[in-house]
Amino acid sequence: MEFEDMKVIWDSQEKAPLYAMNEEGLHDLLRGKGRKFRRLIFWQQWQSYLSSLFVVLVIFAILGAHFLGAFNEPGELAPTTGWDVMALLVAAAYWIQFAVSIYIGQKRQERREREFAGTLLGDVDRDIEQTRYQITTRRNIVTGFIPPYVGACLIQLVVFRSQGLSEWTMVPVIALLIFCLIVESRSQQRLVDQTMHPRLRELETLRAKLTDPES
Repeated sequence: MEFEDMKVIWDSQEKAPLYAMNEEGLHDLLRGKGRKFRRLIFWQQWQSYLSSLFVVLVIFAILGAHFLGAFNEPGELAPTTGWDVMALLVAAAYWIQFAVSIYIGQKRQERREREFAGTLLGDVDRDIEQTRYQITTRRNIVTGFIPPYVGACLIQLVVFRSQGLSEWTMVPVIALLIFCLIVESRSQQRLVDQTMHPRLRELETLRAKLTDPES
């Protein structure tokens, strides 16, 4: 059910005391919408965690092969150098920092949200705080995604060098990564415009109704 369902509950009260009959039903509806929103955020966060884990595992697999001497045998692959190892370690650090920053930010936000009371108004305030936080984090999404994208470039550079390809081969790869970054940024902006801003307006309208029944 959408916010219009909340308005139906509100309008049905007419001159009755504030949510005297339907406060429990409204509270359940609010919690249901909140769970749906949190599931959306949860899966987005885990996509970031899993992609970071996958990339870091690939990096350490390459490093493990290097230290085991897999690239020292004559063949099609060039041996990895100290610079390659350094580039891979920097790439891993970028991806780990990316995942850790998301985790730390979310945990801080959860601590702030626990300060709100478990009342109807408290839940509305908590949902407003949560939605504002998600909007704010997406304002700087390009900056936040630069480190893992740089890490991806470093990994690809090492792979191309090991295959004897020219550094100029990186030009289309970098162009593709920039394109992907733009697409991701626009996708997140659509999420903000189509889901988060409407949710925030609905919550703020509901809060105004709760705190000022004459509004």
